[in-house]
Amino acid sequence: MSESKFETVSSLVDNYQANDDVFDELVKDNHMSETWQRYHLIGDAMRDELPHSLNTDMSAAIANAIAEEPTVLAPISKASFSETVKAKVIQFAKPFGQVAIAASAAGLMVIGVQQNVAENDALVPNPIVQTVPFGGIAEPVSLNYQQNSRMSQQQAIVEQQRRFQALLQDHKQQLKFTALAEKPENAEKEVTDTVK
Repeated sequence: MSESKFETVSSLVDNYQANDDVFDELVKDNHMSETWQRYHLIGDAMRDELPHSLNTDMSAAIANAIAEEPTVLAPISKASFSETVKAKVIQFAKPFGQVAIAASAAGLMVIGVQQNVAENDALVPNPIVQTVPFGGIAEPVSLNYQQNSRMSQQQAIVEQQRRFQALLQDHKQQLKFTALAEKPENAEKEVTDTVK
């Protein structure tokens, strides 16, 4: 329906145009009469004058609209020989690509672990190996290493205590500084309190 017919129906609903020819056209044209009904329903809804029950059964209208829909029959496209070969090659190669990606990830993981182990070897000492000699007398083979590790542990403890003492002294100095910073303010308040 054209824009002018919509305007004509709207003007009839608003009582702006009352021409018999327009009413005859409205009665003859189904689309215009349906628009007339919708416009009056919208007006009733805006004025809160709707009836208590509305006919909302649209199944017949929907069934008619579906029946009037054209059926589209599209022929099955026949792919060219090169396209089918390409699709088969892709289908064949896809699992190999997935395996290659998984193998690459595993290889990177192994390399990363080896590098971490190489870095940690410098930090972590090797375990102490003790053997029993053929003579039956058990003597520790790595006695010097044990003594060195004990010395390094003692040095680490001394270093940790030294740092702790430095932190404590710094904290005490900060407490003294804040106490000194607060004293002049308190002294001024005390002086003003005693004067009053």
